[in-house]
Amino acid sequence: MNGDDFSCQKENMQNHGYNRKPKFKKSLWFVLFSLVILCIIFDFLVPATDTKSIASTNENNNTLVQETTTTPEPEPEIPKEVEPMEDENLRILIESEMDKYGFSEKNFSFFYYNIDDKKYYFYNDDWYFTAASTVKVPIAMYYYDKINEGTYTTDTGLLYEQGDYESGGGTTASLYSVGDKVPLGYLLEQTIVNSDNTAINILIGNLGYSKTRRSITKYSDETFPEDFYSNNIASAGFYYDVINYLYEHKDSYQKLIEDMKKSSMEMYLKEYITDYDVAHKYGSYSGYVHDYGIVYGKKTYLVGIFTKNITDSDKVIANISLDILNYTLGKLDINTLIPEEENNETSNNNLASVENTKKE
Repeated sequence: MNGDDFSCQKENMQNHGYNRKPKFKKSLWFVLFSLVILCIIFDFLVPATDTKSIASTNENNNTLVQETTTTPEPEPEIPKEVEPMEDENLRILIESEMDKYGFSEKNFSFFYYNIDDKKYYFYNDDWYFTAASTVKVPIAMYYYDKINEGTYTTDTGLLYEQGDYESGGGTTASLYSVGDKVPLGYLLEQTIVNSDNTAINILIGNLGYSKTRRSITKYSDETFPEDFYSNNIASAGFYYDVINYLYEHKDSYQKLIEDMKKSSMEMYLKEYITDYDVAHKYGSYSGYVHDYGIVYGKKTYLVGIFTKNITDSDKVIANISLDILNYTLGKLDINTLIPEEENNETSNNNLASVENTKKE
């Protein structure tokens, strides 16, 4: 091949791109340049993506916070406190009973309190009368307090002393003799269920009479007359405090309340109440006849009826108790108890009120 031929071939190679050196150098620069560009792009894109993710997360969190903030849980409604108020209809009922049976401040005292609607009525509640066996409830309460404190147990034996015997219901005197130690639990049950006088005398003798009287004042805020501490007297106000305390602390006196429900004499407050439980304690002595307790009707209420020298007083108390129950059940129309002249006066007042409203 002559020189011209080689020169011609070289020229043809250059013309057809076979001059590799310049092309290789150019490609290297291109690769390096591309790598730099890619690095820049990568550095740029990665933070951008992270920032976007964080921003997205923050946005989601903000959305959750906003949703939580804008849809708060509704606050529970607090029931309005019912204020105690005198029951005007119950007053009318009791005044009607007083007219029917000839009651007055000299021979009648009364309390009523409805646990559910907090309506009450008291009559002559500061009159002190001979309490008879009604005192057995606060004395039993005091002993149950001591049992709960650990001072006694129901198995603690109390001495049956000379002079404790007294006739009446119960089995203490027939099962035990003077000098015996009688279990406290037995004495408490007999005192309430059978109104056992010997049992209550043992309970009082264990403490001493004066200490017993002072001990039962803890259930009331009354100011007591001095002879309260030396005689078995009480008032409707005191017994309302006692039975209200018993009800409010019923978890401490469950056995006592059950014994009051099982009272062996189905008389007085519970004689005509057969569909509901009545936890009560009656008392009868020398013309004084009383009963008080808790009636577990559709509306639970506390009631006490205290009388002196009333003919057929046990039936009178039973009749009044039934009327009160029917009133709480809505079965007694109070309007039928209002004297006709009062009804006419009320009607005239209502008509006058309507006429005045029309004129206005």
